[in-house]
Amino acid sequence: TKQPIDLVVCSPLTRCIQTASHIFPNFSSICCHGGVKEAFGMHYPDRRSPLSHITAKFPHLTYHHPSLSSEDDIDWQPHIRETRDDVVRRIDNFLAWLTQQPQQSIGIVSHGVWIECALLKYCPQVLEFGKKRVYNCEVYKAHLAYDGNKLVLNNVEQIA
Repeated sequence: TKQPIDLVVCSPLTRCIQTASHIFPNFSSICCHGGVKEAFGMHYPDRRSPLSHITAKFPHLTYHHPSLSSEDDIDWQPHIRETRDDVVRRIDNFLAWLTQQPQQSIGIVSHGVWIECALLKYCPQVLEFGKKRVYNCEVYKAHLAYDGNKLVLNNVEQIA
């Protein structure tokens, strides 16, 4: 059975906001969170637009992350790109934040590198322990839970 989505969280990059708005057109408020952003740095498509442009174009968003409190993308650097370990640390912080939210059924709209890093850390068997990649437009379903005091993703499946 399909469970209705209670919360939608997306990356603050315009392409991801557009995707989230298209997939979830009836959501009055989509949560934009810097923790699910693509790896930071070097590539101009991975640089967030000025906050005033985003808020004007997408008034239905709410913003949750320190990096979204400034007009410009403070995380993007022209000569340095975030490592996979850096991305994994952001994923850990985001999932810790997510477990504190009251919603139970959550849609996350992110990017290939972010999703791949999350799956490789929390359920590497889904990606055949690194032999398989995550590509644009892939959709995964999972259950986030604690096993003791360790965060785990259970029942992960690719659904599109």
